[in-house]
Amino acid sequence: MLIGIMSDTHNDIEAMKMAIAIFQSRGIKTLIHAGDITSPRMLHYLKDFECYMVLGNGDLIDSEEIDVKANELGMKSVNLKAEFDLAGKKFMVFHGHDVPMYRDAVASGKYNYIIKGHTHHFENYVSNECRIINPGAVYRHDESSIAILDIETGKVEKIVLEDL
Repeated sequence: MLIGIMSDTHNDIEAMKMAIAIFQSRGIKTLIHAGDITSPRMLHYLKDFECYMVLGNGDLIDSEEIDVKANELGMKSVNLKAEFDLAGKKFMVFHGHDVPMYRDAVASGKYNYIIKGHTHHFENYVSNECRIINPGAVYRHDESSIAILDIETGKVEKIVLEDL
């Protein structure tokens, strides 16, 4: 099972379309967005996926509108943190701006994967037997990137978004 992972889209429609096209071309059905979508209008790009999404610090002003739009599109409610199981693995997703939340999650030892964003830089490492993944930022930054997790092998693939 492949899972698409993205974060920090910051209203960059062209980069969002590029990321979604990559996920679709790989047959990905499940997507994790680690926050800072920053506008409810961006949510329709995610509607064809089973999507787990959290709010980032850039979403807090429009958090109610984002949650309403997510529910209209049949997505789960959007909060600051999401915890769920996929293919027998425990996930925790949050944006990353709450450092104590991150430290507590890693220290708890109860997650196989912690997904975060916020820094706009790709990360993939193991701490306390938990894989930590930050896909980087989708929006045009020094380097725009997404990640794909193969949940069966544990392999994480970084994909840099470039102009087509």
